[in-house]
Amino acid sequence: MNRISQLSATVMLVLLTATTSRAQSGTDRVQRRNGIDTGSVIETTPLGVTISKGGVTRKIPAEEIRSIQFAGEPPELNSARTQFGRGRFDTAAETLKKIAPDKITRPEATQELNFLTAACLGNLALAGKGDVKKAIAEVGKFLATHRTSFHVPEAIELHGDLYRAAGDLELARKKYETLAKAPADYFKARSAFLVGKLLHDQGKHAEALSQFEASITAAGTNTTADEVKRAATLARAVSLSATGKLVEGTNVVKQVIQRTSPDDTTSLAQGYNALGDCYLAGGDSHAARDAFLHVDLLFNTATTEHAEALFRLTNLWKELRQPTRAQDAQQRLGDDYPLSRWAGR
Repeated sequence: MNRISQLSATVMLVLLTATTSRAQSGTDRVQRRNGIDTGSVIETTPLGVTISKGGVTRKIPAEEIRSIQFAGEPPELNSARTQFGRGRFDTAAETLKKIAPDKITRPEATQELNFLTAACLGNLALAGKGDVKKAIAEVGKFLATHRTSFHVPEAIELHGDLYRAAGDLELARKKYETLAKAPADYFKARSAFLVGKLLHDQGKHAEALSQFEASITAAGTNTTADEVKRAATLARAVSLSATGKLVEGTNVVKQVIQRTSPDDTTSLAQGYNALGDCYLAGGDSHAARDAFLHVDLLFNTATTEHAEALFRLTNLWKELRQPTRAQDAQQRLGDDYPLSRWAGR
């Protein structure tokens, strides 16, 4: 078994086993999707953490955790965590370099330090600001070394993204498929969605449709997986459009947009980007341009989605023979979102 195969087997084993680590006492803060829990994290696994407070323990699934601030960790670690969450991967990486590893006593804090270091390197590489192969090695090292971290699923997905960027689509798919080994609806849905996106970009639209439908089914009524279910629904519509069913695909997206609250700018931006992708897949450049302009002009506070819209507009304006507007979109993408994955394409 070669080195890559050994690493893949190790990562798969991580999600299927109940290996845990014990935390020291203290007040930890677990930032969930909807709220904060405080207490002592007494156990961590790739599937989540167990927190104890007042003699009462409860498990928090990994998919619900936004971040954890551990008692006794260096203050720089939380600063880096905040910077990372805001997409400031370069600043976060510099902050992490200031932390002396031997000053950290809790294994959970060490996991945080090593995860953030690897994740910053990975995201910078995806933005075209670093070496992809070096990032692959660093994320692989984290996965092989920290088998009890709740960051394992996130690291596996990042590993897949990096292999995809390196052009190794087979390994990227294997990484994404590993997530489906977790006994959680969220990760099964996420796995199918990521594989579907990979297949769509390869032009394998029928296979992509099957994966998106599997994602929607896996998500079911699990509210934690709603975000993935919505993304899979939009992606399925784009693949439908690519198979020649443009009206059906755009109608699905329009229905999603109509059901979205006017205050939910991120979801609306995602909807209009999907609509633009549908029109692109159907060969209607003018309609695609108008959809992406909705994001550029009306929903530009959704930073990730706005970066994507600017990337699409750059290419569309070139296609429509408006080089000045193409240059403007490209410059704004580079100036406003230099660390975006879209800027690195």
